[in-house]
Formats: sequence, C-alpha cells, structure tokens
Amino acid sequence: MPVLIANSGISASQYGLVATLGMAINISCMMLGGVLSRHTSHRSVLLMVFPLQLLALAYALLVNSVASFTISFVLTSLAFGTIDLFMNAEASVVEQKLGRPVFSKYHGAVSFSMAAFAILGSLISVLLQPWYSLLFLVPLVALSWAAIYKIIPANEVHGDTTPKAKEQLPYRILTLMGLAAGLNVTCEAASILWAGQLLTTIAPELAAISGLGVAFYGVCGGTMRMLADGLRLRFGELRLMSVSVFVAIAGFLLLSVAPGFWLSVFAFTAVGFGLAVTFPCLFSLTGQLVPHARAAAMGYMASIGGLPRVTMPYILGLLAASYSVNAVFAACAAVSIAALLLIVLSLGRINQSATIKI
Repeated sequence: MPVLIANSGISASQYGLVATLGMAINISCMMLGGVLSRHTSHRSVLLMVFPLQLLALAYALLVNSVASFTISFVLTSLAFGTIDLFMNAEASVVEQKLGRPVFSKYHGAVSFSMAAFAILGSLISVLLQPWYSLLFLVPLVALSWAAIYKIIPANEVHGDTTPKAKEQLPYRILTLMGLAAGLNVTCEAASILWAGQLLTTIAPELAAISGLGVAFYGVCGGTMRMLADGLRLRFGELRLMSVSVFVAIAGFLLLSVAPGFWLSVFAFTAVGFGLAVTFPCLFSLTGQLVPHARAAAMGYMASIGGLPRVTMPYILGLLAASYSVNAVFAACAAVSIAALLLIVLSLGRINQSATIKI
C-alpha cells in the first residue's frame, strides 16, 4: 500500500476519503448481498465475483494517479464486500452442518493468509514492482475458484424466509452490539491500511519489510482466533472480550508514540491479539440471541456497524494529514475504549434478559 500511494501521488487526507468511499461501497455490497442470497446460491455468486476480483486487483497494481487509485479502490471494495458476505455466510452453513464451532477458526485462517502475503507484497513492491504480485495472484485466485466450484454444493439457497424471521428483534441490544462490532472492525481496517505508512515513516530504509506490521498483526490475530472457541467456553464471552480489547488499547497507545520500528511491530502483535475475538464473539452471540432470525439480526447489526466503518476512515485520514500517522493509532485507542464500553452495556442487557449464558 505505501508503494501504491507513492505511485499515485495521493495525499493522506485524500487517502482517508477514498478509504471512506471504499468502506461505504463494501458495506452496501454486504447489505445488498443479504437480499441477493434469498434468490441465488453462495456458490453462484462467488464463482462470478472471484474473476472480477482478480481483474480489480490487477488494475490496482498499475495505478499511477489519484484517479486510477480511487477507481481501483472502488472496484476492489465492490469485490471484497461481496466475497466477505458470501464466504462468511457459507462458513455459517458449514458450522451448522458440522454441529460444532468453526467460525472463529475460519477467520483465523484468513488472518494467517493476510500475514503471509502482507510481507510478500511489500518485498515484491519495493524490490521489483507491484504488478509482479500477479505471478502469485493469478494461480491463487484460480485455485480458490476451483475449490469453490468443487466443494460448495450447487443450487443451495440459504434465505431466512420463515414467518419467525419477521418477528420483532431485540433492536436495543443489537444496536449496541452492532456499534461495538463496527468500531472494532474500524480499528482492524486502520491497522491494515495504516501499518505500512507508519513503519515506512519511522524507518524509510526498511520499507521493503514494512509489511511486517500487517504480518505480525495477522499472525497474532489468526492464532487468537484459532484458540478463541476454547477460550470462550472456558472464560465466557464478556471476560474474554474485555481482556482482549484492553490488550488492543495498550498496543494502540504504544503505536501512538512511535517507539521505533521493532517496538511498533511488537505493538501490532498486541493489536492483533486484542482485536481478534470481538467480531466472532459478537456475531456468535447474535445467532444465540435470535436463533429464529439469524440473517435478519446479523443484517441489522451490519447496517448499524456500518456507521463508524464509513465515517472513521475519513476522520483518520484528516488526523494523519493534520498531525501524523501516530494520531491515527491514538484515535484507534479511543475508539477501542468506546467499543469496550458498548460491549459491557450490551452483554449486561443480555444478562438481564437471561436468554443466554455469557
């Protein structure tokens, strides 16, 4: 990302605005995808979108102006938003069929993948050119497409059309949980989008390994997610999320003072551990809270969580332009504190309703 930003000549404030636009498009695709899922199969949508995603990424690697950077960001956001929804939906179907929790482990695999290709991407971009990444992208996307074609059953439409799905939802609790999830994802996105810029600013001579921030973030987040299902059973949702978010806050505070390249990389490990479990835990709780209308409840949560996800990237861009990249992570610390307060409030209301054990 630092190389693409430099090639395009986009400023920090413009980058924040483009990130906001991309997030809005991403969330819109997820919301519209919920309607689409009632009429077509996960398999059909994914088989169509993956080739489009490859084309969008290929174009993104060739940007040389603010306009081309913006267009590429919009196109990739369209693809990623659609894939995000339908791959998560398919993971939920698999979990239901298996009869045991695997959702968190699925997200852990995503985190490990992100870690591996973050460092590979920075090395290729600095030592060669960003478009050389296509040598890895093309075969990997082709393998993904083939796996979807072979493994996901055809003609399975998973739409929640039962009468109960239209019953009154616990909107107050879902609103608090949706905002908490949205704030958490905002911090995740900021960690991914601004890590390279921070490390490159601290140590320009180490730009080739600036992907280490996202890499360590991904490895630690993936490890935590792999362990999360067992930890939830042992310690409970509230205790696990509270301790985790405290760790993330400490990591963000350390990043806000730019302690140096390697200490900053270490801080990203804390952030990775801290942010990993909130999203899976909140969405799992939603399924338990509203078992008769999971799709409707999760769709409402996604729309509420979209409010901070759309507005915060632009605010973070303004902070980076007006102050420094460090200010982005200071803001993330404040946002994480707000998310923790919302989690405590929402789970307290669930306890009062005595519907599920947390």
